[in-house]
Amino acid sequence: MKRKIALGPGAASLILIVVALSLAMMAMLTIIGAKNDYSLCARSASMIEKVYALNAASEKRLAELDGIVAASAGEASEEAFLQKIGEALPEDMTLEDNLVSWSEPLENRTLECVVRVEKSGGAGRVRWVSHKLKVNEPEDDWEW
Repeated sequence: MKRKIALGPGAASLILIVVALSLAMMAMLTIIGAKNDYSLCARSASMIEKVYALNAASEKRLAELDGIVAASAGEASEEAFLQKIGEALPEDMTLEDNLVSWSEPLENRTLECVVRVEKSGGAGRVRWVSHKLKVNEPEDDWEW
C-alpha cells in the first residue's frame, strides 16, 4: 500500500520565504563586498597620488642639483669640483664622496633619494643610485 504525501499551501510558502531570504542575503553580501572594494580602490589611488607627488618633487630636486653640478663643472680637479658642489647645495642635501642624498617628506611617507655626481660633461652628470620609499604608519591607524 502506497502512501501519498500531500504538500499543502504552507510548504510552498515556506520554500518561497527561504528563497526570498537567501536572495536578500546574497544581495546584502554583494553590496558589502562592493563597498569594501571601492574603499580599497580609493585608498590605493590616494597612495599612488602621494608616491607620484614624491617622485615629481625628487625629479625637481634632481634638476636643481643638475644645475649646481653644471655650474661647478669648470673646476680643474675632482676635489675642487666636489667642494664647490658641497658649498652650493641646499641645507637638506648632503654630499659624501660623490653621492648626494636628501629626503622628500609628504605626510606619513618619505622618499629617500641618493644621486651619484660625475665630473664628466654632457647629459650624464648626475645619476640616480636609489629611491627608497618609507611609510610611517602608526599601528592604531589600521581599520578592521
